[in-house]
Amino acid sequence: MNNSEVLFSEILKARIAELEYGEITVENIRRIYIEETGQEPPGEITLFHSDTYKSTNYGYDSGFDGTVIHFMDLGAGINQSYTITRGSEKGEDEGSGPPSDWLYNLFGIFGGKAQSQYRDAVNFDDKVNKEIDKLVSRRLSEYNQAGIEVNNIDLVKRGIGHSLGGNLIQTLQLTEELYEDVLAINDAPPSTYQLATIDGEFRNAIFIEFNIQGRRIDDIYQIDPNKLTAFAEEYYHQRGQAIHHLTIQEDFLYSTIGFRGFMDVGTRDVINTYPHTDGIARYMNKVSDENLYIIQQFVAKHAPAYEKAGITGLNRSMFGIDQDFFTIIHDIKQDWVKIFEPPKWKQGSVPMVFGVIGFGSFTVDMPFAYPVKEFPSEFFSNQKEFITRALEIKAKLEELTAVLPSLLALVGEISSDLMKMIQVHVEEMLGSIKRMIEAIGSAALDLGKNLVKDSFSNNMLQHENILTILELSVTMEQESRNIQKSYQAIIDDTKGFVGEFGDAAHAHGMEHVVNSLNQVEGRRYEGTDMIRYKNATDGRTIEVNLSSAVRIYQQGLDKCMEKEEALTSWRRLYYTEYVDDLDFRKQRVMNAIHQMEANPRNYSHLLPLSSSDVKITKINVHEFIRPLDPMFQDSFEGMYHYLREEIEKSKAMIGRVRNSIEELFEEDQNISKLFELR
Repeated sequence: MNNSEVLFSEILKARIAELEYGEITVENIRRIYIEETGQEPPGEITLFHSDTYKSTNYGYDSGFDGTVIHFMDLGAGINQSYTITRGSEKGEDEGSGPPSDWLYNLFGIFGGKAQSQYRDAVNFDDKVNKEIDKLVSRRLSEYNQAGIEVNNIDLVKRGIGHSLGGNLIQTLQLTEELYEDVLAINDAPPSTYQLATIDGEFRNAIFIEFNIQGRRIDDIYQIDPNKLTAFAEEYYHQRGQAIHHLTIQEDFLYSTIGFRGFMDVGTRDVINTYPHTDGIARYMNKVSDENLYIIQQFVAKHAPAYEKAGITGLNRSMFGIDQDFFTIIHDIKQDWVKIFEPPKWKQGSVPMVFGVIGFGSFTVDMPFAYPVKEFPSEFFSNQKEFITRALEIKAKLEELTAVLPSLLALVGEISSDLMKMIQVHVEEMLGSIKRMIEAIGSAALDLGKNLVKDSFSNNMLQHENILTILELSVTMEQESRNIQKSYQAIIDDTKGFVGEFGDAAHAHGMEHVVNSLNQVEGRRYEGTDMIRYKNATDGRTIEVNLSSAVRIYQQGLDKCMEKEEALTSWRRLYYTEYVDDLDFRKQRVMNAIHQMEANPRNYSHLLPLSSSDVKITKINVHEFIRPLDPMFQDSFEGMYHYLREEIEKSKAMIGRVRNSIEELFEEDQNISKLFELR
């Protein structure tokens, strides 16, 4: 076999790419390959996971996830790798962590100002390439030591990505040309703003083409988005020829290609899976560029903070709130407690001169104690910092209120029904934000007045300051909870938003893509499992989860083998500890008897009389050694054979499951190979 493509079909690539969302293992890759081709995958398979190669470029987890699958059989001419970049997840750490993927979608792709996942993907690719080179070198050395002549084979790299992963794999190809070809499945389209941030040569080409004198990247957002997109598609046309898109027409990301700055490069197969609808593009096309621009500018402004410090930096940039702000409040509370503590007494002395008639005068240091009230050194600086931060939060929230109407208008342009669902909740959020703004403004004014009045010496004013701070923190906490409730209400109310938008969300998933690619009658997929079905003679449909049946069959056989090994060890131990040990002990006794009978004089010392008076000339031993109780042996053998029969029954039952499935689908010869998969 030459270095022709190992994963030669879209269904193979799609099913293996879907494993990235679950458990991508060599065993699962082999299983899917056999299910689809009826053959073992060629060569040795090695996996490289991004978790093993975490980037040190950032002080936080960018959210990038991916796997490189390497197929190698140098003797057969195979040295190939497939880089699979994972799509968006709800959150890191299996959903419990921050929504890094969706933030990257917003700031990296739409805003064009974040590149953390892209940089981590480049870093991952570079490290894995070095590992593969080492692996190939070791294998070549082994061939040479064995006297087998094998030529070095260049690595052929291919890329697969879904959703956000589709965007990343395209971006890597457009900027670095890493792959022989790329398959982007229901991908988030690359953005001209994203590429201008990443690719310096492309950015300079934009400056020249559109005569941007200041050469500031922010000026690119002012260019007519249609003209900018057309220029970008022409610029990357050649590199884009290696990119092929596999798209479900109803996928919601496909409908965003018309948005400002989003590109469409490479070839594309579009599959219509819902004949009753044309997809949601007709809704998304109503979105005005004006609202998109306002939101994009807001996103672009705060992207650098996210790029530098992750979600912590984003919270400070967008809302002015971070952990440091709450630390200031805590410190002020602690300092206030210290102010009411009793003063500390210090020892001092005063020199005093005494005169005594006839003796002259002399000086004596007279000791005394005095109270000292120590104010916390940062008490006033913390209050001033609190005012500064509160005013910063106020400014950030005012900026946010200016953007929310555009966001609401954008939703209304897409669907009036959807806008009605969320409008009340958005208005509640705006109300909470406005109340926070008013509370901050009032509190900052009061605190400022008290500081001007020199509250250092006025405990009453200090008390007012602390009360103001506490009242404001309570207000902020309460309104923050209200905002969270409104946000959750939006999510809950829009869960039931079905119809074409529901179809679009479902069409985006990999399971829908895989089933749409399936061309085999009597087969469908659930997750990464293959379901086979057949119509019975009585009209019923018989369905079998073939992947699950194979797992049960193999795990059942493994358990039977474990039991057989344990039973064999048990029997061996029985013979060692009882039967063989009895024979060994009998032999020791018989050897001792023979020794005594052959050398009687050596045992004179055992006689109760003096050895000088009596001589032993002969010893005759009449031995009787009781054999092992037959009942004991019969009991053990009975238990052994009973357990052996139970294992054989289990194996027979497992075998019947396999036979029944093979008979049901006797026309498919690949099923037998699946059961033999190891």
